[in-house]
Amino acid sequence: MISAVEQEFAGAELGDARLTRRAMEIAVRWGASPAASFPKMTASEAELQGLYRFLENDSVEYEPLLAAHQAQTLRRIEDERRGVVLVLHDTTSFAFGGETPRDGMGWLGHDQQGCFAHFALAVSADGSRRPFGVVGLSVFMRDRPPRRAEKEKKKEVSKKERAANPDRESLRWGELIEETSQLLLGHAIPIHILDREAESYELLAAMIGKHRFIARARVLDRWVAGMEDDFTEHAKLRVLVERSVPVAERAVHLNRRRNAIFPSQNKKHPPRDARDAHLEVAATTIRMKRPDYLSEELPSTLDVNVVHVREVETPDGVEPVEWLLLTTEPIANAEDALRVVDNYRARWTIEEYFKAIKTGCSYETRQLESARALLVALALCIPIAWQMLLLRTQSRTDPDAPARTVLTEEQLDVLRTIARKPLPHTATARQVYYAIAALGGHLERNGPPGWQTLREGLDKLFFAEQVLAAQAAREM
Repeated sequence: MISAVEQEFAGAELGDARLTRRAMEIAVRWGASPAASFPKMTASEAELQGLYRFLENDSVEYEPLLAAHQAQTLRRIEDERRGVVLVLHDTTSFAFGGETPRDGMGWLGHDQQGCFAHFALAVSADGSRRPFGVVGLSVFMRDRPPRRAEKEKKKEVSKKERAANPDRESLRWGELIEETSQLLLGHAIPIHILDREAESYELLAAMIGKHRFIARARVLDRWVAGMEDDFTEHAKLRVLVERSVPVAERAVHLNRRRNAIFPSQNKKHPPRDARDAHLEVAATTIRMKRPDYLSEELPSTLDVNVVHVREVETPDGVEPVEWLLLTTEPIANAEDALRVVDNYRARWTIEEYFKAIKTGCSYETRQLESARALLVALALCIPIAWQMLLLRTQSRTDPDAPARTVLTEEQLDVLRTIARKPLPHTATARQVYYAIAALGGHLERNGPPGWQTLREGLDKLFFAEQVLAAQAAREM
């Protein structure tokens, strides 16, 4: 029987069955020690050299490996028989240190090599936010950023010129929406969840009438009108929405947000302490007017539903939470409006997935010499990070779910053997989560485990799984 992580790559079409087997072997090693360096995760010098030969093999690309994981993701979605899934879209950056340039790699800054990866992660729409896997990935590189004089020159480019640029990065949002919708066709109906960076009149026009979506508004001063008004009585989006009457309230817990590495990220998502927030929710329908700088080929107006979320009774000195959510989802009553809010809140799951790749799998520490090899390594760790996220998510959102929803029966048997304290045969997802974290040194009295203790516990679990499997093979 092959392991869960092997199964993710069993269908990889690499043009040679030997390469597929090697991919599965590497995934097992990496899954057994997600954060370990390549020399530490391999058992011998020969195995290490084989790993590097695979990653540096010019005939191996990341797309077939990703496609194999996508096929398994579709199978999981079909097994759930939910009908609707949330597809969370977001972009993250991967930074690779060292003085030696990586062949083909782009730049995050003048002295920092790296790339940007735009992900689409499928999760359950039933409120559990159970992750199914990655259904889309687009990687793009940037040249070294321009010097100050060049930046000033770029500022002179008009909005109309920028909107007409066929190579602008913002197009990736629409392209991945189309790609993932085609992939899911016949398997599930996607609701695309988009952050502020995605929101544009052009993208909204492409989605309305074709795709279901919830997108956080970025441009709050655009001109709009109420459905019973015309544009002789138009107003700014924020002003019009603020006139709407709250239809529901919701108490939510806001997690702590740390300082980001890049100042631009702090501006987008300011650091904050954890707190409980009291939210008021209002809903209305508006009509947007096409900006003058856009092509007349686009519709002159767009009708879209808006859900306005605003925090009330905010502590002194704290910036209140406020979201303007543009959506095709119904807003006929309070239940509809709250469903939109809850579905949008699932977007934070993809940020946790990025942490699983970066912290859980230590992806940015991988010492590889080319962008191509680094992308193959990314494809290999994608399902490993998904498995880690699945365990963490289930333990928090559905703690009483059966343990088999996050680990295989074989892995549960191993965990019962090595756990610090007895694990019940009817163990829940939460009990499994804490048992694994305890292997990594976590103490339950310290609260929910972090990525580091979870990662270290998984290292020990997966390593023990491989040792016991090898012993069983020798005894046969």
